[in-house]
Amino acid sequence: MLKQFIAEGLLGKSELTVKTYNHALEQFAIWLDGSGANLENFSRSDVQQYVTYMVSKKKTAATINKVFNAIKKYCKWAKKSDCIEDIYIIKPTEYKQTAPKALDRIERNQLVRNIDRSGNKRNYAITLTLLYTGLRVSELVALDRSDVEISDRKGILKVRTGKGNKERVLPLEVEVRRAIEKYLEERSDNQEALFISNRGKRISIRSIQHLLEQHDIHAHQLRHTFITGLVRANQDISVIQSLSGHSSADMILRYSKPTEDDKIRAVEGLYKD
Repeated sequence: MLKQFIAEGLLGKSELTVKTYNHALEQFAIWLDGSGANLENFSRSDVQQYVTYMVSKKKTAATINKVFNAIKKYCKWAKKSDCIEDIYIIKPTEYKQTAPKALDRIERNQLVRNIDRSGNKRNYAITLTLLYTGLRVSELVALDRSDVEISDRKGILKVRTGKGNKERVLPLEVEVRRAIEKYLEERSDNQEALFISNRGKRISIRSIQHLLEQHDIHAHQLRHTFITGLVRANQDISVIQSLSGHSSADMILRYSKPTEDDKIRAVEGLYKD
């Protein structure tokens, strides 16, 4: 049933959406198996109990809602809509009320320094590109060499696979241009992908996540850092939207919310002048 749903029910959806839904439903199927049910004969009470189970495991509201969306999509496809009626779902935290965790100057410099010292030109180019463009990791792995144009004085990056299929053109900072050029100079393959794995194939999202996790950094933090930096530099919101690919100004405003660290620094610095 699951394979059939993936093939029919998610036709036209992005690769990331397909992976997310498939994983969510696989986990649901495992839980159902432990309860004596499966994806064909489960009932509404099974769905409600699974949601309650996720709450007991301290899953975030956003994660629970993401899983429920997958189950809901599956139920509509399998003509089991009665199984998702009146399910109590925890409301996710309001995004614009939460400040994303961005790297501070010391953390940012330490990350760049450590990866530079590793001597891996690809990893260094990836890190700088994420830090200075705010690309989503899915956008970065989809880049081709032809999406980069670099001259002596400037460079641009064409994002053709942005969220909502929106294209945008981003300027490349001088250090990023240098890092990409140095990486490409050591390449002798004909692979069209801008960044490739050690096996010569287009690099995967998971590989980039693993690269940064080795430095205790979540990949999306670099995007947060880029956008937060623009917000705190008082850049025009329309410029930030254009660079980040966010369609909503509300999504930008959440980056201006103070973090807990901001509040601590403010209080600790009080009356020190």
